[in-house]
Amino acid sequence: MEPRSAHRYPFQPIERLESELAANLPAVDVAPEILHRAMHRAIFAGGKRIRPRVLLTVAAACGAPGSDLAIRAACAIEYVHAASLVHDDLPCFDDADERRGQPTLHRVYGEAMAVLAGDALLARAFEVLSGAPKHARRALKIVHLFSRATGTTHGLIGGQGLEESIVEPGSHDAKTRAQALLALPPDDLDRYHAMKTVALFRLATESGAIAGGAKDPAPWAEVGNYLGLAYKLLDDLGATRGRAPDSEALRAAFADKRARLEALLDTAWTLGSAQASDPRPLRELLEPIRGYIAEADAG
Repeated sequence: MEPRSAHRYPFQPIERLESELAANLPAVDVAPEILHRAMHRAIFAGGKRIRPRVLLTVAAACGAPGSDLAIRAACAIEYVHAASLVHDDLPCFDDADERRGQPTLHRVYGEAMAVLAGDALLARAFEVLSGAPKHARRALKIVHLFSRATGTTHGLIGGQGLEESIVEPGSHDAKTRAQALLALPPDDLDRYHAMKTVALFRLATESGAIAGGAKDPAPWAEVGNYLGLAYKLLDDLGATRGRAPDSEALRAAFADKRARLEALLDTAWTLGSAQASDPRPLRELLEPIRGYIAEADAG
């Protein structure tokens, strides 16, 4: 499961990223045209590009802003993320009618074409990564990370498998699935989140470090861990943005989430700035988020 909210985050589009995301997809007039149109719709349906933005930030903090490998990896992680959302929305999983205020892909193109579009985006991610001839060794390391983050033991597919193992057979709505997940023991719930949301943030930071030429990219994975946990809380706060809590209990819960979010961001900054050759890109990533939190609090 992933949030379906359409609230705005404090970031402007990265023009080069948007251009490369389109350029690295098959053209919509190339056969099979319907499949390629579905892939384009999945990518250009209002995504916030948080994960590729994190990846590019870390690459810049490690000394390689805008490198070809970093851009390729940023496109690849957005393709993987979009594929996971297309699959999450399918009738066999969440059976969602809308995402980001628009009809889900299977409602527009049919279930079979949505399955193929998600599969094709996953394949495209690896194709784009493997096409970086100047940085073949680094690209191979990033391909390994992508395989792990999308696989069954540490990644997205395993996380979805875990979800399927705990929900009632035939349960195909997001609310019921969310309730089943919340009933998990804390350690199991943490493992689920680590294989879904957090896995892609760890992938973003570690891949960005490799693309940026970091001598030791492993510590950046922990930065991604904290950013992934922060993102979940940020999305919760965004969903209540502009709506004042109407009870003391809700106000306390809101304040607790905000405090935990700020602590996670502080830890991410401390760990990341210690590893960065230039910490300014990391600061530029985190400062708008802090402003967003303050606005949510004021609202």
